[in-house]
Amino acid sequence: MIGKKLEKLACVLIENESNPNIDKEIIVYGLSCAIEHGASIITSIVLGLLFGLTLEVIVFLMAFSSIRTYAGGYHCKKAINCYLMSSGVVILVLRVIKFTPEEYMLFLGVAMLLIAIPVLLKLAPVETPSKPLDEDEQKYYYKKTVVHLGIESAVILILFLLKQNRFSFLVCIGISLSAGLVFAQCQQKKN
Repeated sequence: MIGKKLEKLACVLIENESNPNIDKEIIVYGLSCAIEHGASIITSIVLGLLFGLTLEVIVFLMAFSSIRTYAGGYHCKKAINCYLMSSGVVILVLRVIKFTPEEYMLFLGVAMLLIAIPVLLKLAPVETPSKPLDEDEQKYYYKKTVVHLGIESAVILILFLLKQNRFSFLVCIGISLSAGLVFAQCQQKKN
């Protein structure tokens, strides 16, 4: 049902555009991705409000998505599964951040990074069937992954120095989750 409405919207957009070479399928895909991402972000913010951890959700999403965008990783085949999985992950992260004692966050964050960073440097970027990468794209995405890892590592260090253990731990979780999804996609490709 939503697909049909998106197709109608794409037709209207194409009719109002001066370039007749626009592909309707690309517009429908872009609109559906925007809706999926929007719903996921809104749900994450609502979950943050319910847990009383809205800023924490925003920090986590920024850390996670900036690596995930370039490193790639596992993707669900259906949008609803992706939405449910994303919501479940946000709930899990919020519970972890709420119930992990601050004195353990430095140790746990460093332990996660000691595993996650080598995984990302070795395996990223990973392509998916819906997003194959040529050699130039592989180099570009790898470079972007390394740059974002460097930036986020600096942010983690600064936050720990400023005694903002909770937020630095969230960045560590975001990097680690990205690494886990890259590893999962690599395992799926092998099977």
